[in-house]
Amino acid sequence: MPIQRLTDALTQKIAAGEVIERPASAVKELVENALDAKSERIDIEVEEGGKRLLVVRDDGEGMCNADLVLSVERYATSKITTEDDLRSIETLGFRGEALASIAAVSRLRLVSRYAEVEEAYALEAEGGRVSDVAPAARAPGTTVEVRDLFYNMPARAEFLGTARTEFLHVNRTIQKFALLSPSIGWRVTHDGREVFSAPKAGELLDRIAQVYGTQTARAMIPIEGKRGEITIRGFISHPELRRGNRRDQLFVVNGRVVTDRGLSFILASAYRGILRPGNYPMAVVVLDLPPTDVDVNIHPRKEEVRFAKARQVQDTLSASLQQALSSRRVVPSPARQQIKQVKEGGDANATMVRSPPAHDLSFDWSKELAVSKGLREAEKVRVHGDRRVVGQLQATYLLVESPEGLEIIDQHVAHERVLYERLKGEFSSDGIVRQIFLIPARVEAPFDLASILASHQQELSRAGVVLDEFGGGTFLVREYPRVLADNQARRGFQQLIEKLGETLERGGDLEDELFDRMLTELACGGAIKAGERLPLAEAQALVERLMTLENPYACPHGRPIVFSIPRDELDRRFRRT
Repeated sequence: MPIQRLTDALTQKIAAGEVIERPASAVKELVENALDAKSERIDIEVEEGGKRLLVVRDDGEGMCNADLVLSVERYATSKITTEDDLRSIETLGFRGEALASIAAVSRLRLVSRYAEVEEAYALEAEGGRVSDVAPAARAPGTTVEVRDLFYNMPARAEFLGTARTEFLHVNRTIQKFALLSPSIGWRVTHDGREVFSAPKAGELLDRIAQVYGTQTARAMIPIEGKRGEITIRGFISHPELRRGNRRDQLFVVNGRVVTDRGLSFILASAYRGILRPGNYPMAVVVLDLPPTDVDVNIHPRKEEVRFAKARQVQDTLSASLQQALSSRRVVPSPARQQIKQVKEGGDANATMVRSPPAHDLSFDWSKELAVSKGLREAEKVRVHGDRRVVGQLQATYLLVESPEGLEIIDQHVAHERVLYERLKGEFSSDGIVRQIFLIPARVEAPFDLASILASHQQELSRAGVVLDEFGGGTFLVREYPRVLADNQARRGFQQLIEKLGETLERGGDLEDELFDRMLTELACGGAIKAGERLPLAEAQALVERLMTLENPYACPHGRPIVFSIPRDELDRRFRRT
């Protein structure tokens, strides 16, 4: 087949696909334009996750009618003029392809008014075809309406997630921009409901409080550093405030949110030995250095950068982090313990309305076993069945004598399986039995997770968790599954509620699948943890309850519970055969 030139329409769609991957990509490009236009307020309206409608309004410099036409042409920009400008880029956008790419795959409407003229102008484009400019009414600034994204690219549209999933990506994109620009006011609505509002903030810490909550802001540690022309500032989280993923780690280079493996590695290294594996710090790290030392033109969506002096940048960041984490700010204190309890959902002064104890597996097994005070602990254990707990290894594994030999049981996953089966049984019969808190526990969620929790309160209630939305990303835990309530209250609810939000975010095709995952997370959160000392009497009760289950050998996540060493293997190892 002979080589032929692609049509203009096809090349526009190919180019658009490199820049606009989903609604969040369009929001990113439009917000960058608004920031470059020196806006002081940005309002964003989203419908159906952005698939049906995206509107970005700003009060920036605006455009005249001639610029309006050029703005939807490829590689037309006011931000660079010569090749030398590429070596010292100081704006977020510079390629001149954002609006052209969006116009090629949507029904676009632009309304803009240049600050120095009296009249606004409007332009419409559909699939890259541009209409004439017409007079319109608007205050100085720009409004961009993007309707029916990928309407002319059905294959691309099929790869989009649900409206909820796409909105979460949009939310996270806006959250990042809000953090890098505290001096700008923000308002976000989804399907007519306000989900985020942040007036101008004087300092970065104030904006962190607006996005994550005041308790989170109080648990942040400032960092600062300077080496040559490299300046670093920002905040990292106290070791007691941690996350289950890296989502809340933000790196800003010369005002641009970037992804950089080197910077992420330095941050993880600083917390090595402070946080356990699987836990991650929060961070908002702002780096400023000469534009000539940063190449921002290596990624189609400008999400990655290349440093001319990468080692210097990493060393400066490492020194700043080490200085912050070795200061007295990280030393535990009663005040910080209070922060941890409130942040993770436990109120130090909270009391609960007590329900009658469960009769098959309570959190005070020793009482249920009617222990005699005069006996040694080993003699307190009443053995029922053919397994006897003989000890605990490193506060993590139970050593159990069985007729076949020795069994080593992971106490956390064993307890998780027991709790999961209890919750599942209640859920399938009369519903999960809940306990009411006299003083509700308070948790704070980032606004992306807050919107998920707020819109799924009915599902959470069916799983035994009753939340009241308090506003500003704050929720009150009013009721909780009774079998878990006491133990979970001691540990706090923050991380558990965040995991439930992430579970709801992932969703599922079947409702039963969703509730199964939620019950799994609840059981995991309430189970005994590795490192907790367990009296033999309680360990014996746990093992006996485990062995009554249909599947006592794997936890709901699929991890093994029991490792067995047969008697003949022990005899062989000790040469008794």
